[in-house]
Amino acid sequence: MISSVRFRKKKIGKLRDTVFLTMLLVLGLGLGTFLVFHNIRIYQKRVELQERAENLKGQIASLEDRRNELESAIQVGTTQEYQEKVLREQGLYKKPGEEVVTILPPEQVQEEQKQQQRNRVWWNPFSWFK
Repeated sequence: MISSVRFRKKKIGKLRDTVFLTMLLVLGLGLGTFLVFHNIRIYQKRVELQERAENLKGQIASLEDRRNELESAIQVGTTQEYQEKVLREQGLYKKPGEEVVTILPPEQVQEEQKQQQRNRVWWNPFSWFK
């Protein structure tokens, strides 16, 4: 009897140890799988963020180039020679002794003639002789 009790206790002890080790192994594998999965997701997110950072650095570089171009254009545009050139092209500036001549393209001349003809009305005799 004593040996059968010991034998049962050994069987129960071995069974308990086997169940405990199996549970420990399952929990360890589950935790390991969980950590590997999250490491993969974090790696993918890091790669995505690095690509985004590179894109943003490229945009920053192009915007800085554009800013430099605009600053140089502002410096050129604030000079007196450039302002005089622009005003001369628009016909708003002339030096003493100079005359401003404006040459209209042929289409605009024809448009002006048509506009003048439209302005002539049969009941207004003053518009007949323009």
